[in-house]
Amino acid sequence: MIRNIIFDWSGTLVNDLPAVWNATNYVFEQAGVNTMDLEQFRKEFFLPFEDFYDIHTPGVSIEQLDKWYHEHFQKVIHSVEELPYARDFLKFCRNQEILTFLLSTIHPEHFRIQSEANRFHEYLDHPYVRILNKKEKILELIDHHELNPRETLFIGDMVHDIETARQGKVHSCAVLTGYNQRAQLQEAEPDLIVEHLWELQKILQKYELDLIQSWTK
Repeated sequence: MIRNIIFDWSGTLVNDLPAVWNATNYVFEQAGVNTMDLEQFRKEFFLPFEDFYDIHTPGVSIEQLDKWYHEHFQKVIHSVEELPYARDFLKFCRNQEILTFLLSTIHPEHFRIQSEANRFHEYLDHPYVRILNKKEKILELIDHHELNPRETLFIGDMVHDIETARQGKVHSCAVLTGYNQRAQLQEAEPDLIVEHLWELQKILQKYELDLIQSWTK
């Protein structure tokens, strides 16, 4: 039975891809390197983002990159929208008394602004933000909250999310509503890939939160 769900934020609950892509290209411009079109960005962007920038903007401090990024992101943050089915899925978790967590790299101020607009924080029991390396944090989260990994599901849209779930020995579900595309996620071998959260909700409802039973059908 799934009793705990850990959510990623970007690409899982909200669509901030255009804003992040825009802000990243601004960083590239300031650093004097080539910008990316959206398709290239989706193929090449990965977490932890410090490693991504080490490849594309070598020699520029993370402090400077961070300053440029947040300077521009503030100008485009209004374009961030909740993803279809995200609100219904969060309500479903609340109705099923599933304990909810957020494990995200999002800047605390950006999370505050976005969650004030969509009120998603009201459905998240334990939000963890500004987590630069989720793989390092998940073991601490599981231990602190005394979670049973077999009863815990991590939902995310990136390879790093699937690797994080594997690190924590929890179930993993990849959604195709965000940054990484199906081929990239398939290579990471999540337990489940769904188009969106409504598809996952239907599976959980059908099998009464028993994901393992659903995989044997």
